[in-house]
Amino acid sequence: MEAETVEETIDRGVGVREEDLPWVDIAVRPGYKQRYQGFYDKSKKLGLRIGSLYADPYYLSPRHRHTFQQVRFLVEGKMRYGKEIYSVGDCLYLPEGAYYGPITPVAVKDGGNEQMHFVDIQFEGPSGIPYPHPDAVIDAQRALTKKGTFEEGIYTFANGKKRDAYEAILEELTGQPVKYPPSRLDTYVVMRSGSFPWIPVKGLNGVSQRQLGYFFECGPNIKMLSIKAGSKLPATTPDGHRAMFLLSGQLNFDGQVFNPLSYFVTPDGVASAEVLATQDSEMLAIGWTSPGKTVPLDFY
Repeated sequence: MEAETVEETIDRGVGVREEDLPWVDIAVRPGYKQRYQGFYDKSKKLGLRIGSLYADPYYLSPRHRHTFQQVRFLVEGKMRYGKEIYSVGDCLYLPEGAYYGPITPVAVKDGGNEQMHFVDIQFEGPSGIPYPHPDAVIDAQRALTKKGTFEEGIYTFANGKKRDAYEAILEELTGQPVKYPPSRLDTYVVMRSGSFPWIPVKGLNGVSQRQLGYFFECGPNIKMLSIKAGSKLPATTPDGHRAMFLLSGQLNFDGQVFNPLSYFVTPDGVASAEVLATQDSEMLAIGWTSPGKTVPLDFY
């Protein structure tokens, strides 16, 4: 099945339950499936994909890079990036243009789980290269399957030429060779969230935050939020785009109940309803702006 995409004008903060989304398997990399949703609003310069990746032991993503940036948070199992191993609670910032991988789950015999699972957001980076529409990516992948084969993260053309799978999809999508932006960082950044202190948020009773990292003039600002049962995040109209993952607990938002995993997206300058915790809850939160607009990306 195809993932859903919100493409109309987004005039308020939106909440999405992962359990309501379809499973997606476009067979670009072996051994994984996803649930995600795309959000697009051209008038607000918003384009992103937010969701989860679930990987089996034979999952393999070769070393590669992208024209967009990503934030990932490991919620189950262990994953190996090259020689490094990351565990539950580790948060990775993957800048546009920076190489990463190869990626494989850590086997059960080596201390991993049967399945590796991380939440993930992909969005436009500071270069301003637009984030590709998920529906268009799927269409391009399906067109390529009629002309060649995908195997272990590599696409092989009918003439035997090989390319990184996602790179081949982008070229099919745009009709042009992929031009990567120069990375502002040598590599990705790993934040061991469990090592960061919880700091009470001034003026918000029962709300604390872990300030994981703030990058560049347009973000992302990456943090975790802890909300005690009965406490809330007030209704707000943020400067800059905002996305949040509910990692644990339960929330009421805009008249609806949300359990893990749920996602919340609010475009720049759009009003969002209050978030009330009905159970002790933790969230991963990311704020950023479009290139050329520089504003303080504080949440509360």
